[in-house]
Order: sequence, then C-alpha cells, then structure tokens
Amino acid sequence: MRAAFIAGKEKIEVRDTEVPSPDAGEVLVRVRACGICGSDLHFYHGVFPANPNVSPGHEFAGEVVELGEGVGGFEPGQGVVIEPIRRCQECAFCRSGRYHLCPKHMLLGTFAPGGLAEHVSVPACTLYPLPEDLDFELGALVEPLAVAVHGVHLVDLTVGERVLVFGSGTIGLFSIIAAKAAGAGEVVATYRHDHQGEAALAAGASRVIRDSDVAGLEKQGIDVAIETIGGSAPTLAQALGAVRPGGRISVLGLFPGGVQLGGLALILKEVTVVGGITYCRPGLRSDFDVAIGILQSDPERARMVITHRFPLDEATQAFATAADKGTKSIKVQVQA
Repeated sequence: MRAAFIAGKEKIEVRDTEVPSPDAGEVLVRVRACGICGSDLHFYHGVFPANPNVSPGHEFAGEVVELGEGVGGFEPGQGVVIEPIRRCQECAFCRSGRYHLCPKHMLLGTFAPGGLAEHVSVPACTLYPLPEDLDFELGALVEPLAVAVHGVHLVDLTVGERVLVFGSGTIGLFSIIAAKAAGAGEVVATYRHDHQGEAALAAGASRVIRDSDVAGLEKQGIDVAIETIGGSAPTLAQALGAVRPGGRISVLGLFPGGVQLGGLALILKEVTVVGGITYCRPGLRSDFDVAIGILQSDPERARMVITHRFPLDEATQAFATAADKGTKSIKVQVQA
C-alpha cells in the first residue's frame, strides 16, 4: 500500500509499505478521507519530533476491509469514522468514559499509524458507523468537530449565552457551529485573514472582528471564551480580559511554551479556565456522537470548511498548502 510519512522538517515522503493485518480486537480500514490538522503541522514544522516510520493523520474515515479475531458488529465494505485514541479500556478513566485521560492513551498518527495511508488497523472500540447520509469527506470532519464539541461541554455552555471564539481556523469554525448547536445566543469570532472572517460568518457567527481589535470586548458581557489559536498568541490574557466576572474560558489551542495570565484578574473575576484535549464520553452520548448528529443536521455548513482536496500521492503539496495561509486554506483533506 501507499502511505505518507514526515521524513524531516517540512519534508513529506509517500512510499510503499506493507498492508497491516488486524490483531485481535482490531479492524483493518481502507482510508477514504483524512484531514491535515494543526497538530500535524506542528510535527511537519519540527515543533515536535515526528516519528519518520509512523504515518500521521488522525482525522479520517473509510470502510471496513477485514475484522480481527473477536470483532463483531461491523461488516466489510461498511463506512466508518475512527475516534483515533488507543486506550487500555481497563483503568478508571476508561471505565468512566474519560478515556482521553487514560495513562496509556495514544493518538493515532503520532506514536501509532494514522490515516495518511491507504490502510490502517485500528481498535474496534474506536469505530463509529458512518451514517448513510454522510459521505467520507464529511466523516473525516467528525474528529475536529468533536474537539469543538468537547470544548463546549467543558464549560457547560447554556442556552442564550454570549460566546467569543478566538480564531477562525478549523477548530474555531467548528467551535462556532458547536456553540450554536448547544444554544448559544450571540457568537463573536476573531480572525486574522479575510477568508477566515468570511468563513466564520458562513459557519454561523453573529459577527466577526480582527484579532487585533479584541480590546473593546471587555464591557460586552462575554459569558464564554473559546481559545483555538495557541502558539505564542496572547489570546488567553485577552480571553481573561474579555469574559464577565464568573465567566469561563475553554482552551483548545496548543501552546508549546509558557503562557502569561493575569493572576489578580483571574482571582477577582473568579474566572474558570479549563484545558481541553481531544474528546470523551461524558454521559450516554460521546462527543463523537454529538458531532455526527450536528453534521447530519447541517452537512453543507460543515463541508464549506474543506478548502482543498489532494490524492495521497500529492501529500507533499497537501501539507505545503495547509501550512501556507496565502493559499486561503482552512481544512485540507487527502482523499482516495
């Protein structure tokens, strides 16, 4: 089969490798669509060390090829979405539905083979049937949408609340969609590039502001801020300034280094700040279940996030496009 690998800083190789065989409890999946995530770009740019022998990619959907020993409930040819977290299924976190905190958890595409390959073998417990009314490229959007759903549920967003989303990349746009689905009233989104501001409005934002103009939000009664930018941006301090007393901040952006946050303001305003990592099953429905339902309710609003599509053999161009906002890229997918 063909598979893509990060062979060095900003270097992608697509090469032939063996088709994996599913172990007991696993399913072999033929990947049909896989998105390039911001965290994939961190590995691509060398911010984090990439394993040159592990295919990246954790936003993917495909079809079942082969069932490993002991696996039932799926059939060859069936469309599936993959929740890309390997976990032990035995610890207290796994048993309580918080498997994203399992001490043995592993995100596919980092230390275990991911979806930028023609085939990948995954634990059966990570599979969700792909509804017939969703195609594979929409299926590959479930994972990033579930990240946004997770961020919304961490701050217990309630109907009518005013939300400020920092950033209008993929997770920012899906945070707008997830917040609206949860009943948010006004949703304000920040953007850096014009095409991102346009996309935020298309996603359902009430209004958009440039990221350099957030200083005027302090007196607008923001109940919840959702940070999706990370890096070296001053967005956490801006979020603390923007939310009302007793407000909440959901942190979804990846900050590789230290972040300055005004401790006095944090105390005086009694603001809750919570970090979010991937997704889980907080109750009867998992974040993936909720994300699938949101996609089914308005598939085309979500589809507009996809700006570029490439075949696997053009993975080098796919990563270069995702890394260059001059291409007006938001979500770049590799499809087969």
